[in-house]
Amino acid sequence: MKNIQLKRLILLLLIVIGQNVWAQKKVKRTEYGNFGKAGTYTEYVSKEGATVQVGDTLQIYNPSNFERYMYITQNDSYLRADNMNKKLMIKAINVSGDDKKGYTVFFTCKGLGATPVFVRYEDALQTNEIKLLNEDNATLQE
Repeated sequence: MKNIQLKRLILLLLIVIGQNVWAQKKVKRTEYGNFGKAGTYTEYVSKEGATVQVGDTLQIYNPSNFERYMYITQNDSYLRADNMNKKLMIKAINVSGDDKKGYTVFFTCKGLGATPVFVRYEDALQTNEIKLLNEDNATLQE
């Protein structure tokens, strides 16, 4: 009886340890101006040198068109200005495009309801539509 319980305990420990090993995510990194190909990444180094990772938080700042944001969309429409100062968590970092047309970095975020929010990062950052809330990058973003 003790032998069967010991085997079950060992099997359970192996399953738990195995899940932790397989659950570790591989870091896929891309940098501004050095994309190489379209895809989904876990880290992005911006034009200013700030490192942005999946799980980081963005704060929505000033709309660039007084009543809406030009580089932040949700449900295929531009985000309205009444979302100012709300926070978004980055769920995915995506690069789209090709060598001929060029590449665009956009983040898929959650934080404003059930549907995802898409942010064209470099454009939104340049026009003050967003700010990265990350202690390591706080001085680079101000």
